[in-house]
Amino acid sequence: MKVTAHIGLVRILKTEGVEWVSTFPASGLNNPLGEEGILNLMMRTERFAIAVADGFSRVSNGKRFGVCTVQGGLNPVGLHMAYGALAQAYEDGTPLLCITDSIQTSISGTERFNIAEAFRSVTKWTGYINKPHRVPEFMTRAYSYLRSGRPGPILIQVPSDLGEYDESECPYKPPKGWKQQGDLRDVKLAVNALLAAKKPMIIAGQGIFYGDACDKLLEFAELVQAPVLTTLKGKSTFPEDHALSVGVIGVA
Repeated sequence: MKVTAHIGLVRILKTEGVEWVSTFPASGLNNPLGEEGILNLMMRTERFAIAVADGFSRVSNGKRFGVCTVQGGLNPVGLHMAYGALAQAYEDGTPLLCITDSIQTSISGTERFNIAEAFRSVTKWTGYINKPHRVPEFMTRAYSYLRSGRPGPILIQVPSDLGEYDESECPYKPPKGWKQQGDLRDVKLAVNALLAAKKPMIIAGQGIFYGDACDKLLEFAELVQAPVLTTLKGKSTFPEDHALSVGVIGVA
């Protein structure tokens, strides 16, 4: 069955369990979202739209991803305003998906503001969907990046003139994620160094949340009797009423 590229993308979001999208002020994807039963949550600024998606990913410990849409296209003023929020998500290592309009494929070769280049330093990956049948391909790559490696924001550009594609010929299957594992020899060296230290201290960040390692952190701290100091974003990874808790390091 043929569907428009926008409807196909929204159905992929539904397959990924997305129930709502934060937005401001307009996006070519917003009407298709409503048609397919995904709630549009209107914010007061683009930065808030990104921030709400960011916050949802954080409280979900990276198991679910916030999704937002902002204005793009020939005059991507909404995306300009969203830069700071994406930069914060990138700096903090928060996985989220930001979808924006883009220039039409018919004029993509002309010299204009290059969204991909402008946002390369504040996103983990950016994609420009240039053909309707490539929607599942690009969304597969987007969710693969969201689920793999160091967390960070993903930016997808969707032109308004993509047309239709056949869902049965280009099906979408949610991709798996891949997590890196430390070399066992390096782990052994780190453990030996910690055990040999006279006054060891563990500094824990929000990666503990994303790794489902809060219980492991507690077990390890008690095993080696090392005090635990958390970063601000890692607050509550370790119980603060525990005898080994030193509190929060502050803004680091």
